[in-house]
Amino acid sequence: MRRPLLLLPVLFLALSLDRVLPETPRSPAPRRTVIVADALPALPPMNSGRFGRPGNPLNLVFVGDETSLREALTGSGWIEVPPTIRASTYEGLKELASGRTLSAFPPMNEYWVEGRRQDMNWAIATKPLTARHHFRVWDTGLRDPRGRAVWWGAGDYDLTLRLYDLSHVRDPDLDAERDWIAASVKVSPHFERAALVAHAGIPLEGANDKGYKFHTDGRVALIELR
Repeated sequence: MRRPLLLLPVLFLALSLDRVLPETPRSPAPRRTVIVADALPALPPMNSGRFGRPGNPLNLVFVGDETSLREALTGSGWIEVPPTIRASTYEGLKELASGRTLSAFPPMNEYWVEGRRQDMNWAIATKPLTARHHFRVWDTGLRDPRGRAVWWGAGDYDLTLRLYDLSHVRDPDLDAERDWIAASVKVSPHFERAALVAHAGIPLEGANDKGYKFHTDGRVALIELR
């Protein structure tokens, strides 16, 4: 059983060469201080996926420094997945070879906001290889008056694996996953408050770059950390 599994990362790389070669450096986002509620409407409502096609709607905003964000998420059961396909596939091969539970594989595809690949990936697997809670976040460069970073995020729930391109079929109900992610962080001592905030630019329904449909009420979960 393990030998066929070891072929999966290789197959994934073969189907993803346009996203792996070349690997572009990540540039930092310009920084400025804002009132978060006032700045939210200006955040891009969607990211960009494969071949530059419209990707997934924004549905998460975290406010907190990088250390607090990582500690809040790891303490709430989330696993950080490497941000590039290359790094995630390499870690997945090591997990398979050592017999460890898969967490870094399958990789989370690269998505882009204003020319920048995601800064972090987070996941909680519910079924090996096929089903998981997951989201991506970008450091927007914005800082609130307390100096906390503002992280743009997009999350959805993977239901199963589409075999011909090894992409995940997701639950079209983005709001259910948005609410689940926000609730999961409330157990952390870093959690301060959470609220749902409307973003007029978010499309209420549509399909992403892989053709998977979605629907949402157009609100984002604004999660503040101490």
